[in-house]
Amino acid sequence: MEKGLEITFKVSDIDQRLITEALANIVGNEFVSRIELDWRIFHVKLDGERFFKVCFTGPKMSRMHPLLEKEVRERFETLSHNSKDEILKLYRAEEKNKTFRRQYAREVEEQRDLWQDNFWAYF
Repeated sequence: MEKGLEITFKVSDIDQRLITEALANIVGNEFVSRIELDWRIFHVKLDGERFFKVCFTGPKMSRMHPLLEKEVRERFETLSHNSKDEILKLYRAEEKNKTFRRQYAREVEEQRDLWQDNFWAYF
C-alpha cells in the first residue's frame, strides 16, 4: 500500500548526497509551513546500483491530497533544474532560519521482490 509521494532519481555530481539533501529539505520546509508534512531521504542500493529516494507523507503517515502531491512534485522538479551552486546557495540561506528542519540521507539496501514492496517499512 502506498503511503506517500516517492521521488526516485540519480545525481551524477560528486556532491550527490549534499545536493539531494538540499533539494529535499528546501521543498519539505516550503510545504511544512502550509501543511503537516514529513519527509525522509534514502540512499538506496539495489542490485549494485545506487540512487536516491525522497519520500513525502501527509499527516500521520497518510497520503497527501493529490493536488498537494502534484505541487510538491512540481516544486522538486523545478528546483532540480537549477545549477548545483544555485541549489546550495538557496539551501545555505534557508538553513539560517531557526525553524528550518533537516533530514539526512539514510543508507538502505533493497532486493527485488516481485510480490511485495516493503519500502515504506523503512519510513
